[in-house]
Amino acid sequence: MADVKGPEGRVGYFCQMVPPEIPRAMGLTPVRLGCGNAALVQSGEEVLSGEICPLTKSSFAQFLQEDHPANYTECLVIPTACDAKKKLGEVLADYRPVFMFNLPPEQDYSQYADSLVKELKKLVKFLQKSTGRKLKRRALVREVTASQKVSQLAREFEKLRAYDPRCISARDTFLIVQSYHSGMDVEVWLDEARRAYEQSAKAAEDKPSLRPRLVLTGAPIVWPNFKPLTLIETSGADIVADTLCTGLQSLIDPPVCEEHSMSALMRALAQKYVFASACPCFISAATRISRTLDLVSEYNAQGVLHYGLRLCQLFDIEVYKLSEVLRENKVPFMNMRTDYSLEDTEQLRVRLEAFLETLEED
Repeated sequence: MADVKGPEGRVGYFCQMVPPEIPRAMGLTPVRLGCGNAALVQSGEEVLSGEICPLTKSSFAQFLQEDHPANYTECLVIPTACDAKKKLGEVLADYRPVFMFNLPPEQDYSQYADSLVKELKKLVKFLQKSTGRKLKRRALVREVTASQKVSQLAREFEKLRAYDPRCISARDTFLIVQSYHSGMDVEVWLDEARRAYEQSAKAAEDKPSLRPRLVLTGAPIVWPNFKPLTLIETSGADIVADTLCTGLQSLIDPPVCEEHSMSALMRALAQKYVFASACPCFISAATRISRTLDLVSEYNAQGVLHYGLRLCQLFDIEVYKLSEVLRENKVPFMNMRTDYSLEDTEQLRVRLEAFLETLEED
């Protein structure tokens, strides 16, 4: 994470549906605060007791640590992506000014584009009031152009890993992606990520890997909780594509803008971050399942692994339909349901290795 000296100019946000281009264009530093730190879950439970997902508890617990970067923010932006985040916003309002970014009930651009653009304008006013910064059109154009470069590089990473996933691990790929959301300067990130890509490309082999190829779906995998990625790769499989909002999925689609008026820029950001989002909070299960099947076909995957985070109902409810459709299409499927603790690691490893054996038999 970038050097932290004080709260001035830092905006904390949750979920990929908040366009970081807006605060950047205002001279602010957006920092994504979703947390995967297992050590913070217990601290969060002391205040947020009950059946709440570990991601929410650990994200809240960041604010209980006096020297945590989350406390070096001027304000927070929280999308209404799930019930936990809606209520988390009410709790965190005791710590920082909070803007609840209201999402449309469904992904119908023709019906909800205007209302979402209005919501983005409300976000701009909130940031202006909280930080004293103003949004300028030319600065927003510059940030949108930089985001297009980021998306182009993310696509190159996706193609490279699909060609030879041995050249860079899924863990390193997720770390590179999530460092983009850590407050790092975009141009610095592009230079570092490009260097990592070039080194990985040199390591790619012409001889195909004999390890099973998997498509990863399900809940967000957030640093430092890379347990699912570690288990998959150390058990002998390769992740060749994913649908996760914390993986390459979050960077693949660029904001597309044919003209540079403020209205057109806002609509482009709305299209990228909300109407193209794969979050199950409003996208239909059929659309997400179709996307998974497309990835299986496109990247010659032999199976699908679903990561289920305990108490995350948004993804849990989809498992039934996903498993049924994959069975109909004769695509092997496994649901890895777990939390942030390490207690079930070996049990999950046994299940995963058994699943991979069935793929090798096929």
